[in-house]
Amino acid sequence: MIVLVVLLSVFSVALGLLAISQRPYQIRTAGCIAFTALFLFTGISHFALAEGMVQMLPEWIPGRYPIIYLTGIIEIALGLGFLWPSVRRTNGLLTLAFLMAVFPSNLYAALNSVDFGGNINGPRYLFFRVPLQLFLLWWVWFMAVRRSRPVRQRKNIWG
Repeated sequence: MIVLVVLLSVFSVALGLLAISQRPYQIRTAGCIAFTALFLFTGISHFALAEGMVQMLPEWIPGRYPIIYLTGIIEIALGLGFLWPSVRRTNGLLTLAFLMAVFPSNLYAALNSVDFGGNINGPRYLFFRVPLQLFLLWWVWFMAVRRSRPVRQRKNIWG
């Protein structure tokens, strides 16, 4: 739930500030700023809450702490990548792949009722987590990956 709060709160503030400054591409820029904040938040959490995150990986996986730290670094790097328009689309594609790659750990945690990030609720948590994951995938695609369509000039009825 905190993920959604961070994303939408930062998006609202960024969109408001961009509207005040009358910058073009306000929605997509605000969306990328919001995703930067989200991935910085979650990436830093990999270090601050490593103990809980390690539990989201099966015990048979070797090097669980290094994996958690590495994915934290990846999230921070991907988050920062949204700030540069020249690499935003490529960064978005990498982020989509990353989100899909880490989803099995969320599935494992929910199916095993891991006491971290809502997963203690067991499989019921997936009724929230799966739509949230799909929303995050859509967000990245819409804000960073999809190509902008040129705005067509409308002709008014007078000519």
